Amino acid sequence: MARVFYWLDTRTGVKAITKKVLDEPIPGGARLAYVFGSGLLFIFLLQMVTGVSLALYYTPTAETAHTSVAYITKQVAGGAFLRSLHTYGSSAMIIVLGLHFLQTFFYGSFKGRRELLWISGAVLSFLVLGMGFTGYLLPWDQKAYFAKAVETNVAGEMPLIGNLLTRFLRGGDTIGTFTLSRFYVAHVFLIPARSSSSSARISCCSAKQARPVRWPKIPLRRNLRQSLSIRARFCLTWALPC
Repeated sequence: MARVFYWLDTRTGVKAITKKVLDEPIPGGARLAYVFGSGLLFIFLLQMVTGVSLALYYTPTAETAHTSVAYITKQVAGGAFLRSLHTYGSSAMIIVLGLHFLQTFFYGSFKGRRELLWISGAVLSFLVLGMGFTGYLLPWDQKAYFAKAVETNVAGEMPLIGNLLTRFLRGGDTIGTFTLSRFYVAHVFLIPARSSSSSARISCCSAKQARPVRWPKIPLRRNLRQSLSIRARFCLTWALPC
């Protein structure tokens, strides 16, 4: 095993990468209040995994979208569980985002040379809300349809560009297949890609503004928080499936 690890390390540098990840600098030392950022990333990755699994069976057309969701829920093995986990995950992501913003504000994490870090976080928060906004329509039921009808009508009240914005969101004058396909592309491709780049930028900026801390502290606390989070979501998903 040691020879295999040495062979792999000489070609990939995995030892140096592992040391850098485990010796992550944490400003002010390890605290439970610092788990919200990593928790948000953990939920985002879990949303990507469950989202890809659901996308294997979902068809974004007005004629088949609701039928495909029903097929996932009733016919696919574990489909109802995956869909519920994805649905509750979107709500959990927004809640953890709010907690992370409160922690950042009250701890003054935006002060000093952290302008880019704060801007990147603000951009990422809008992207998270955008994922929730675009994903709400995809089940294509009455609740989703009329909710988007109201929201696009609200967008139409904006001065000067209201009508243009409404037509852009709907893909025409009415909500239909073009609306669904646009929201699907934004939810599955555009917003996650932009969110990934923002997350990478935040990680780079955080590393520049931190000081070293002994590595076992923060990973253990993060793992504890993430373990409790995923167990709570599993229990909620099992007890109250969507």
